[in-house]
Amino acid sequence: MATAIHDQRIAFVRLIHRTLDLPAYFDAVDRTLQRCLPFDASCWLSLDPGTELPTSHVSRQFGFAHLMALVANEYLEDDVNKFALLGRAERPVGILSRATGGNLSRSARYVDTLAPNGYADGDELRAVFRDGAEAWGAVALHRRQGTFEESDATLVAELGSLVAHGIRRAILRTAATDDRGSEPPGLIVLRGDDSIESLTPAASRWLGDVFDSTIASEPTPLTVVSVANKARRAAGGDSDDLASVRLPTRSGGWLRMDASLLDDRPRGRVAVIISAARDPEVAGLIAQAYGLSARERDVTRLVLHGRSTHEIAAGLHVSPYTVQDHLKSIFEKVGVRSRRELVAQLFLQQYAPKLAVGASPSADGWFLGGSVPTRH
Repeated sequence: MATAIHDQRIAFVRLIHRTLDLPAYFDAVDRTLQRCLPFDASCWLSLDPGTELPTSHVSRQFGFAHLMALVANEYLEDDVNKFALLGRAERPVGILSRATGGNLSRSARYVDTLAPNGYADGDELRAVFRDGAEAWGAVALHRRQGTFEESDATLVAELGSLVAHGIRRAILRTAATDDRGSEPPGLIVLRGDDSIESLTPAASRWLGDVFDSTIASEPTPLTVVSVANKARRAAGGDSDDLASVRLPTRSGGWLRMDASLLDDRPRGRVAVIISAARDPEVAGLIAQAYGLSARERDVTRLVLHGRSTHEIAAGLHVSPYTVQDHLKSIFEKVGVRSRRELVAQLFLQQYAPKLAVGASPSADGWFLGGSVPTRH
């Protein structure tokens, strides 16, 4: 087993050093892993290290409807081996048959999606790929017949940091240098069924630059639906994370999507702002202008990364009550009343100067009536 893992590590190190863009890298990783760990279908994702939302994907044997069902399960349903949970686990790999104690019907994902689509007698292996503490990617592997074994999970776990490093490198090759902040934001409005109600010309241009194989073939890109579903979950009280995601682009640079619910219904309409991205630390630096203490800047940074009160408390080794006290002080100094308003204020501090040059900030209708987009 040790020799097999060593040989595979060498193969994956070689992949890292090839000049591959993100889709080509995922395809190469899929083919290389398939040679030592058989599977019938796969879905590879790059993740935003700040929010762990998917930023791009490459799938084999999965149709769009199947993918959309998996996205809904990830963000809107209770289930085992969720990517968000695996990303925080000591070993970020999970096997469905083991997580359910052999009773696959305990998984909503199996009952509603996998079994009806030909995987009733099979199994699923999921993994999150971390480079240090940051999650850069994930995968779902499926077998139509038979289960995954502990040795399979061990192999994937051993290769995980290499895959994460490869994803990061592939992204940086095409998205490291270009600053596109002078381009105006775009607005996408989704109906309750995730179909597009309206799409501004600027949003259409931004979407054309995203690594997402569903953009050309499907009415609503998978990356847009993912961030919209996270907004619905947060609005329903299941999460206090901000629905934001960074996306690498084909031409270089980064985009950011920020979603918020427009209707007071769990499956209501969602507005998605898509614009040039900024490193979250830049917003943290801007926060210094408000006279925040060092600890208040730490809290602000974690809020910008979408962390909950309990996660902030754990990360800073303080109590949740202390975090709430810090938040109250931050809100008073910045002149806001909530996390969302705090994030929106910092967003405006970064974007307003450039938006004021050229087109009016309200040209696409997203900047009026207090409907301010938020970011982490």
